[in-house]
Amino acid sequence: MSDNRYQEFEDASFTKFRKRLLTKQGSKEFQQEFLGAAQNNSKFLDFIREHVRIEGSKVIDLCPNRLTESEFRMPPINTEVGLYNVWSSLTPRIACRTTFWANVTFRHIENDRIQASYLAASGKSDTSGSRTIDLQLRGQAGENRDRDIDRSVRRMLRHLGGLQERGNRSVYVDCPFARAWWREFLVRQAVPRGNPSLMYKVQKLTRLSKDYWEKLVVLVVSRNSVLGSSGIRNSLIISLAELCDKEPDTPLGKASGLLPVCRAISSIQASRELSVLNDDELREIMNKVVIIQHSNLSN
Repeated sequence: MSDNRYQEFEDASFTKFRKRLLTKQGSKEFQQEFLGAAQNNSKFLDFIREHVRIEGSKVIDLCPNRLTESEFRMPPINTEVGLYNVWSSLTPRIACRTTFWANVTFRHIENDRIQASYLAASGKSDTSGSRTIDLQLRGQAGENRDRDIDRSVRRMLRHLGGLQERGNRSVYVDCPFARAWWREFLVRQAVPRGNPSLMYKVQKLTRLSKDYWEKLVVLVVSRNSVLGSSGIRNSLIISLAELCDKEPDTPLGKASGLLPVCRAISSIQASRELSVLNDDELREIMNKVVIIQHSNLSN
């Protein structure tokens, strides 16, 4: 391979590292060591370097500012847009790789943009990642403590770069940096330049909820998806964004509402090749599908 590859964790050593952390037998002490190291950036970086090799020489720029824990865990729209702008040269082929994003997160810790303890944050606003680690490591020995530590280790790996053992969706959903890139990538793909109002509607759509984003991104990036055509995907996303902006309580604003929409599109595809249609024709069809499904599910 050319040395001009983007820098990332070497797959074999990173896979071995994860398996050791996640193995049911014999991983308790290793898990505790990993969790404890996250209380100190230097110790965490050394722990990773001891077990995981890094390959490639091409590095991407980092977030220019330090992020608070809440900004890292759930970045506001402007922060995610800023991150995408820094990384806009990436391609989906690179941006779907756990090993790539794990190294991106590692470098942000290395350059004091985030704290390693952020990776352990559970999402509860009143409990930081550092506090979570402290409580679990000081907890009474027993099955519950082992279970909680195991959950935190898995959460840390998901936040680091996505947990491959969860499937490809973990990269898009669980890793904050990857999620920011994919959200804005879909927005820029769907919305023509010079339409900030529509862009904001699509940005809101991709952030309706974690479940909604997970369902949406898995549907549109799956190779076998009926939404694999960029034209179909973009038209549907715009139609959904317009409806959800106009009808905030629509059932199509819930993750469960996406499946009937996709089934309806698949049914149309069975008798008509949608990918050959122009944008205006696709928008007309997608608008009809969305309106009909909104009406069906609302009754």
